[in-house]
Amino acid sequence: MRILLYLLSVVACVGMVCCSEGGERYVVKGSTSQSRLNGKKVYLVPYGNPEIVDSLGVDSTVIKDGKFEFNGQKGEFLARVTIEMKHRYGTQDLLIVTEPGEISVVIDSVSSAGGTPQNEVLQSWKGLKENRDRVHWNQSQHIKYLQEQGDTVYANSLADSLKNFNEHYLKQVHGMMRELGSGTAYDFLHQRYGDPQ
Repeated sequence: MRILLYLLSVVACVGMVCCSEGGERYVVKGSTSQSRLNGKKVYLVPYGNPEIVDSLGVDSTVIKDGKFEFNGQKGEFLARVTIEMKHRYGTQDLLIVTEPGEISVVIDSVSSAGGTPQNEVLQSWKGLKENRDRVHWNQSQHIKYLQEQGDTVYANSLADSLKNFNEHYLKQVHGMMRELGSGTAYDFLHQRYGDPQ
């Protein structure tokens, strides 16, 4: 009888540990075209709230033949895919959501992700933001130059145009958020851009 009770309690403990691992499984399948990264570590680092980072911990693996993979059941969270510090030059860190399914990641000078709904939207946002940042910086430099030259009429006209451009960008991001609905990617974008109008 004691042995039976002991076995039942062991099975119950194992069941609780397995169930506490989280929900559905996520798989991150990554690649890089940079052969210099073979044998180097790549990390999956929880992003955001330090309490979440501490509770989930950092996952790592080694790139082999230009490929790497992460598997987990820690639930859905925002994470940064990054190369170990001393080998990071020439690569771009990448934000992903560890949602259920297979997430494809490419780490390169311009990194990308996709394969799952939230990661597809984050990738679209990333492209949109990179374009917005490039245009904003170039226009701001041009406006500054015109102001220094005393051409305030043209500078003001460009400033108005830049304001309209930024408002259009915000509308596009809010549209993405409405498409997403609730979830980790929505929360990330909401923190940066507020409620969709």
